[in-house]
Amino acid sequence: MSHLKTYLAEKYMSGPKADAILAKTAPLKKKKRKAAVSVPASSLANLQDEDGGWGAEDQEETEDISEAVVASDRGFKKRKLVPSQEGSGWSVVREGIKQESPPPAEDEKPVVVEEAQGRGFVGGLMSATQLQKAMGKKDVTPTVTAEEIAQAQETVYRDASGKKIDTKAARAEAARLKREREEKEAQKMEWGKGLVQREERERERLELEKQRGRKFARHADDTELNEELKAKELWNDPAAAFLTKSKGKGPRKPEYTGPPPPPNRFGIKPGYRWDGVDRGNGFEKKLFQSKNEKKRKGLESYQWGAEDM
Repeated sequence: MSHLKTYLAEKYMSGPKADAILAKTAPLKKKKRKAAVSVPASSLANLQDEDGGWGAEDQEETEDISEAVVASDRGFKKRKLVPSQEGSGWSVVREGIKQESPPPAEDEKPVVVEEAQGRGFVGGLMSATQLQKAMGKKDVTPTVTAEEIAQAQETVYRDASGKKIDTKAARAEAARLKREREEKEAQKMEWGKGLVQREERERERLELEKQRGRKFARHADDTELNEELKAKELWNDPAAAFLTKSKGKGPRKPEYTGPPPPPNRFGIKPGYRWDGVDRGNGFEKKLFQSKNEKKRKGLESYQWGAEDM
């Protein structure tokens, strides 16, 4: 059936359908072999294959193989040319024109340094003296100042953002803050002390200043010494009643010294911080008015009753 379709498509049909039928039923092309195996003529004298795979060899392939040179290692190598008279394996195609290169510039020429005699380096084993002579003396004097060395050895501090921190400025700022804090603490301690203690400390300081300029020996005619002894209070002193002066001990409570305040029934004085403004509801004033009115009426009635006497 397939041969019939192929015949009809080849003879009577055209177009893509015929091409598809012919492509399906077309015989496969066999690959040519490059090397053929020789068969003895006695065994297969009358057999001959048409595709060339067995039997006669291809003439073109035979010519290609004959041109190749087969070495002992069965590898293809390039055919060598006949060496010329000079002995090289290269043949000259065309004689070239020899061109002389221009001389190099002055700044491109190599610089030849002439070493001093006896200073050249010699290989092999050498003693310490020979090595010192060969290498020469070197100046080991440091060219860096002490400040540069200290600056290079100083630790670099950085903050969280990577910015350098000046340690000197930071130390000065910390010292200033510490000094301010100590001053504030000293002022707080000073304010916490009483007025009497402060005056006593100042009096002691002045007394020490006076004692610095005085003599060590003090006599009976010393006025300050006599006044100090008179000021002492003794419990068995008979003249203490009329010679000593009454002194109040300790600080006195401050009192109000402004304009006279309005009276009250208990006689209580206002505080020393009072500003003079009466902020009461007027009850004390009405109470005193009623008492005064009662006294006035009683006095008038007494005078009226005793008028005819």
